[in-house]
Amino acid sequence: MLKKIIYLIVSGGLLLSGCSLDYEPLNGPSSGSFPASEEEAMAGLYAAYKGLANMTVKETPFPMRINDCISDIGTYRTGAGNQIKAMSSTLTADNTMCEKVYKTVYKIAGRVHLVLDNLDRLRGVIPEDRFNQIKAELLCIRAYYYDLGCQFYGDIPFIDHQLDLDDYSDYPRIPREQVTARLLQDLDDDLLDYLPVQWNPGTFGTTRIGRVAAYALKARIALNWGLWEEAARCSKIATTLAEGVYDLEPLDCTYYATHADGEPSAANLFGFAGQTSREWLWAIQYNRLINYTSATYYEAPRIHGGCSWLGPSQAMIDTFQCTDGKPITESPLYDWQNPWANRDPRLDLFCLRPDTRLWGVQYDTDVRVEKVKDYNQSTAGKEVLISNADAVGNKSEYAANGSKGPGGYLWRKYSDKGMMGLVNGTKTEDDINAGIIRFAELLLIEAEANIEWDGGDLAIAEANINRVRARVNMPPVTDRSREGLRKALRYERKAELCNEGFRWFDIRRWKIASKAVNGPMYAPGYSTVQNPGNYISNVKPSFDDDWVVTYDLSDTWDGKTGNLRVFQTMVFNPEKDYLWPIPYTELVTNPAIGVENQNPGY
Repeated sequence: MLKKIIYLIVSGGLLLSGCSLDYEPLNGPSSGSFPASEEEAMAGLYAAYKGLANMTVKETPFPMRINDCISDIGTYRTGAGNQIKAMSSTLTADNTMCEKVYKTVYKIAGRVHLVLDNLDRLRGVIPEDRFNQIKAELLCIRAYYYDLGCQFYGDIPFIDHQLDLDDYSDYPRIPREQVTARLLQDLDDDLLDYLPVQWNPGTFGTTRIGRVAAYALKARIALNWGLWEEAARCSKIATTLAEGVYDLEPLDCTYYATHADGEPSAANLFGFAGQTSREWLWAIQYNRLINYTSATYYEAPRIHGGCSWLGPSQAMIDTFQCTDGKPITESPLYDWQNPWANRDPRLDLFCLRPDTRLWGVQYDTDVRVEKVKDYNQSTAGKEVLISNADAVGNKSEYAANGSKGPGGYLWRKYSDKGMMGLVNGTKTEDDINAGIIRFAELLLIEAEANIEWDGGDLAIAEANINRVRARVNMPPVTDRSREGLRKALRYERKAELCNEGFRWFDIRRWKIASKAVNGPMYAPGYSTVQNPGNYISNVKPSFDDDWVVTYDLSDTWDGKTGNLRVFQTMVFNPEKDYLWPIPYTELVTNPAIGVENQNPGY
């Protein structure tokens, strides 16, 4: 319903610019008179919500569906300049990715301020609860993006009102501790309590942020900056309010050994059907009529017209435990020659590996498999085979274009068969919503806060971790100490939240980036005519207590030389790479910052 409302707002011309106007037009609102009514305030609020969809990188929702590719758990095409620079410590202040994210943070804030600046004129004119609901929603949107800004850039200008064209250059960088303190102050409990626990899902879906999502956001911001007690307090409020309203979405954990057995899917949570799931607290909305992305094009395999641009790394695949809860190096259930069997179901639910199906078509990277079965067209009496564009041909992983190909695997999470036929080999009109907060993350926020806070309740942490694991039939944790629960928590965030954009932030919050993104990133070996099964890794991984994966190519399952290939050499300089550079255009146009105040190392 709200998608239709936003469409009407856009088509009606109510999206206003972020700069103040020099005069007040007679035929519409301006920043001087806006909002003059509750209707105008709501139109501005919806425009701010719509602005969330503008945060994209490579035409993909950011950070949700692309940011993990600049961490240890994701890969990208090897010709991707921005991502290579982010992973090799060679980002510069003129990097287009860094510049776009920075600008979008302030553009979205501008939409918020267009309403917020003059909202007080409606106090006493509209009901007090609706006034405070609008204010709370606007401040949540701003807090979400300013928190992202602080995590990427450190100290940033804190702009809390509409800017005139001539005063933009008067805003210096503010210490990020002060910025985040202000964000938490803005999200005052008394204000958030005006929000309904959940907006009517039949009318608004997951578009508007309700009270549960607002407290979850507040908890996340506190967690990001090590304010463990506040994170524990806010997450407790959120989980208590969520009872009977939000819950984990059941997932079908059936194991399909080969493509002939069936197709795994988590589309009831991460696809079109999942957009009404009780697990989503807040999500960015897309509608093919007015806004969409190309995310599926970048994630889909060649057989479906995608470019197989994004996928999990070998380290991510090896991270998934066996069904007994042990790492693959310790579990008797693991068979390196049949590595998909007896694994955490999230491997197949969230990742696309060889000898499986996607959208009813066989997916395989074995060069011997020149044709793959199309189950959509096949019948009991007729098997339909199509060319295996992922293993043969000039765009396969192994051909000339393959030198710029993926890292051996692709993402299944956020994949939906409803996109079949809409991926045309260049772009996609992908309007699957991009989740901002879901209930599983809230449980893990509360768990981490209680683990790290000296006064935390470890029983809550254990229960939350086990609740997330139980959803996919994984056994409960066995080490109930603070250290054991911390290790379990870091596994769960890595496994449960993969391809949702959290890993870049997590390894920085935990101060483990120096080991997580330093050294070779490995991918499966290439399948060849001489050695067709070479895409199955024979190298034993090593896992530390943070679930960071390393490899020694001389330590293999079969005693032979390791067959993994170096996909990229990762470099992390702790003196600079915890942050991105402030864009050069900002430094030269805002003398209150100046080039001398760039982040260290840039």
